[in-house]
Amino acid sequence: MKLLVTLLLISGLASALTTPDYEKEARWASFIEDGLMDGDVVWIENGEKEFLSILTEAESDSNKVAIIVHGLGVHPDWTGVIQPLRLSLTEQGYHTLAIQLPVLANGVEGKEYVGLFSDSDKRIQASVDYIKSTGKEADLLVAHSLGATMATHYFSNTPKHPFKKFVAVGMNGGSVPYLPSVDIPLLDIYGTADIDPVLKTVIQRREAAKNNSQYVQRMIQGDHFFNEQSDLLTQAVGDWLK
Repeated sequence: MKLLVTLLLISGLASALTTPDYEKEARWASFIEDGLMDGDVVWIENGEKEFLSILTEAESDSNKVAIIVHGLGVHPDWTGVIQPLRLSLTEQGYHTLAIQLPVLANGVEGKEYVGLFSDSDKRIQASVDYIKSTGKEADLLVAHSLGATMATHYFSNTPKHPFKKFVAVGMNGGSVPYLPSVDIPLLDIYGTADIDPVLKTVIQRREAAKNNSQYVQRMIQGDHFFNEQSDLLTQAVGDWLK
């Protein structure tokens, strides 16, 4: 309990001190807009700032949308995990909205991102509001790595969210303080050769989610980015959604 309180206090203090690297986001946006092959760029209002997202239509008639959030310092068309999932889920009856989360400069460690959690909460909620404005439903939240920590933080601070399912890929110990707040079906999926912060917190994550009867933890072949194993990852996620 003392550790949990300390982590939450640190989170609150850091949130007041950290500003996203908007120039880096602009560079990512330019890169995506110049080279996007599948989907359409959508800019979403978030207070005084807009952020980029990629909307990809489902292959069949559907009202369901999967919001997809990336990991440390990257973007919504990242080829590791994010792009394969945002495309494959359109075959599972989901429109996908992959969103740009706040980022920091290259080389900044993950712990420094705690100060961006409030901003990430707002971006996820702004994405939910955008989807609602189109007449569709934010049904599924998919997150990778640090994005999974940001997603669990969002759940812990947004009890009236619309999501019905949550897929966390390569979730690490940063999510442990927030997992008790997640009460929807949750797939905690990670690789056999994943990074230490993921592999060394398997038991802690499972314990933190013990009151969620719909929590499933699964290990499959792959590293943290599922290099050369993206088909296996997308198939495992698709099977769980069925």
